[in-house]
Amino acid sequence: MNRMVNIDRRVSLDEPATMRVGPLGSTVHVLRADAGTVTALAAIDWNRWFRRVRLDPVRGFITLMSPSRLHEDLAEIFGDIVDAAVSAVAGASKSLGTARLREPNDPPGTGLEPDCAFYLDERARAYVAALAEGEAAAEAYFLNTPLDLVVEAEITHGDDGRIDRYGDLGVRELWRLHGRKGTHALRADFLALRRGTPPRPLAASEVLAGLTPADVCEATERVRLSTTRDERSAAVADIVRRRRRASVRVREEETPYGAATG
Repeated sequence: MNRMVNIDRRVSLDEPATMRVGPLGSTVHVLRADAGTVTALAAIDWNRWFRRVRLDPVRGFITLMSPSRLHEDLAEIFGDIVDAAVSAVAGASKSLGTARLREPNDPPGTGLEPDCAFYLDERARAYVAALAEGEAAAEAYFLNTPLDLVVEAEITHGDDGRIDRYGDLGVRELWRLHGRKGTHALRADFLALRRGTPPRPLAASEVLAGLTPADVCEATERVRLSTTRDERSAAVADIVRRRRRASVRVREEETPYGAATG
């Protein structure tokens, strides 16, 4: 504990530390510090005291989170949804859980920690191939290959700047969930990300089966009430099939009929 006190004295804050309770009931501590201090703090195993730790020397943020049960439930549900949706379209996925995302030259221990992180299709297969070579190969692949999809289950103070940071790290798509403790109401935003450009709102996912925010909110409720993996997979597969049929109908309606065929 004395070590923590000594470290705390090194933090030069631009604004007072804040403690907030997120909409899902998670406790979040947010501090500001210079890049050097954030890098020094990365040497400490903060997960001994907090379940989630985000150390961002680029923006000068230290975010310490104790996720609520509802937060963790939603993160697990979305892992199931992505896996089931990929299986329904005969694709490939590899979950990296809450892997810490950083640039190859960023200090170890720093970076952003989404609630879910995924490689899809070719990147998933390539990551698994790297894993087969060994942990060093897998780590090198992870540091140099951006993720296809990340999910944030709870939006809290100081999160807005992370969207641009995810884009700078090369993440292709971000799903942000908006829920509140005490209600099952859930809303989702899908954002396409690209380095150096503002995030682009999406009506449907560009990386996963054309699913819409409404689709994944419905899937969340159905998976929440499932008791077996087969039930969860069947619930998501049904929504994916319905979305694909709807997409086919839209394309057919947009096809001009009666045109000369030569």
